[in-house]
Amino acid sequence: MDTHFDLQAKSLTYQPFGTKTPILSDVSYIFEEGHMTALLGPNGSGKTTMLRHFLAQIKSPGGAVLIGEKDSASFPPKERSRMLSWVPQNSSGDSAFTVEDVVLMARYPYKGTWENDSQEDIRIAEEAMRTVSVIDFRNRDFGSLSGGERQRVLIARALAQTTPWILLDEPTSNLDVKHQLEIMELMKKRVDEHGLSVIVVMHDFNMVEKFCDRAVLLSGGRVVARGTVGEVLVPQILRDVYEVDFDIMEKDGKRMFFPKSLK
Repeated sequence: MDTHFDLQAKSLTYQPFGTKTPILSDVSYIFEEGHMTALLGPNGSGKTTMLRHFLAQIKSPGGAVLIGEKDSASFPPKERSRMLSWVPQNSSGDSAFTVEDVVLMARYPYKGTWENDSQEDIRIAEEAMRTVSVIDFRNRDFGSLSGGERQRVLIARALAQTTPWILLDEPTSNLDVKHQLEIMELMKKRVDEHGLSVIVVMHDFNMVEKFCDRAVLLSGGRVVARGTVGEVLVPQILRDVYEVDFDIMEKDGKRMFFPKSLK
């Protein structure tokens, strides 16, 4: 498949069995390739659920999610994994592996069933670990790391997967300020200079303002705003969705958001 393609949610509705209200309700949005798009919304608004649909981790009977022109679930897993990589909020299932083992898992989609890691696989993994500053503990057990260190390893794994799209679910939530900036600057540079496409779930409007160029805002499982960051991060929209008033200051052409009071 061509490495240039959009991701599309098309009238997506999802309501888990036994629940009274849907998590997603008739959601339609095209994530255009070549952008860093923020996926915003209060807790429970459906952000992670939308990403998991693109990854075919869950499938909805209502609507569809498309990779290019094809339903995501129609791709063989290895082929889909060569197009989309994923950084979850946390990962405890890889605790028995070393950091290097976890990052090398990203090369699985490019190998046969019993094929060992090649020198090229190892080179790609080492470059990814070096990029996010985890190369020094490549031989440590993944489970022994701090939350922030594990998060950086997962980002290294996504980079080592060498996909045209990366989906990030709150990638900076466990990181200190320095590493938050490093990761977001890295992603922005990959978008601007290497044609990477990124969807990032975030709650920090200042990070969104600084690094993202598109945004889509969910509330109650529906899209309530979409467009450029400037079109979505509007005081009245934020007030209606988050029930919080914000003070907004502008400096060097960028806005800064400060929660002021509950609505």
